[in-house]
Amino acid sequence: MSARYVIRRLLQALLILFLVSITVFLLIHIVPGDPARIMLGDRARELDVEILREQLGFNRPLVVQYAGFVGDLAHGDFGDSIRAQRPTMELVWLAAPASLQLTGAALLLAFGIGIPLGVLAAVKRGGVFDRIALSFALIGQSIPAFWLGLVLISFVSLRLGLLPTSGIGGLDHLILPAISLAPTAMGMVLRVTRISMIEVMNEDYVRTATAKGLRPSIVVMKHALKNASIPVITIMGLQVGALLGGAIITETVFAWPGVGRLAVDALIQRDWPVVRTVILLAAFVLVVINVLIDILYASIDKRVQFE
Repeated sequence: MSARYVIRRLLQALLILFLVSITVFLLIHIVPGDPARIMLGDRARELDVEILREQLGFNRPLVVQYAGFVGDLAHGDFGDSIRAQRPTMELVWLAAPASLQLTGAALLLAFGIGIPLGVLAAVKRGGVFDRIALSFALIGQSIPAFWLGLVLISFVSLRLGLLPTSGIGGLDHLILPAISLAPTAMGMVLRVTRISMIEVMNEDYVRTATAKGLRPSIVVMKHALKNASIPVITIMGLQVGALLGGAIITETVFAWPGVGRLAVDALIQRDWPVVRTVILLAAFVLVVINVLIDILYASIDKRVQFE
C-alpha cells in the first residue's frame, strides 16, 4: 500500500468535508427571510426572535459566523436543539443505535441475497434463472422504499396480523423496515456481481482451472468469486449512502426512532441545529466509509495506480 495514495485520499476527504461544512452553514442563509424568525415561526414574539438571533450569532457577519461555526465543530460543539434544549449530539447518539440496527440489517439482506443470486445468475447466464434474477433486481431497484413499506404494513401487519406496524423492539419490529429498505441495494449488488462474475469467468486462469478438471463449485468460489468481489466492494460505500438516505423515509413510515426520523421531525419543527448536525455527521460517516473502501480496494487490487 502506497502511503502517498492514502495521504491523497485523506486530503480529498478533508476537502469534501470542508465543502460540506460551507454548504450546511449556508443552507439556512439561502432561504429568504430572517433565519431566527424561520426557526421560531411567524407567531413568535420579537423578543424571542432577537434572543435566538443573538444566541446563534445571526447578527454577525457571515465570515465571522462561519469561523465561529468551524471553531465550535473543532471542539466537538455542534450546538443545542432549539426545541429539546439539549446538545444536538446527545440527541443523535440516542437515535444512532436504532439507525445502525436498521441499516445493518438492510445491508446484510442486500449483500446476503444479492451476491449469491448474482453468482448463480452469472453461472447460468442466458437461462431462465438468469432472467428471473435480473427481473428481480430490476423490480427491487424500481420499488420506492416508502411504498413497499406501506404495502407491507397494510398486508402483513394489518391484514394478516403477523408483524408489528411500527416502533422498535425485538426482531419482529425490525423485519418489515429492513425488507422495505433492502431491495434497492440488493438489486444493484446482484447486477454488479453478475456482470463482474461473467467478466472473470471469461479470463484465462478460470478456463485453465476448468480444463484441469476442478469441480465447478471450486472454480467459481476459489478462482472467480475472489476477483469478482472487487467491484462489489467498491459499490459498498455507495450502497451504505443509499441505505442511509432511504432510512430517512423508512424510519418515518415505520415510526422507527432513528437518526432519519430525528432529522425529519427536526425539519418539520424548524430545529435547524439538529438538522445541521445530522447532515454533517452523515457526510462524515459516508466520507470515512468511502475512504476505507478505496484503501481496501487498492490493497486487494494491485493494479490500482497510486501516483
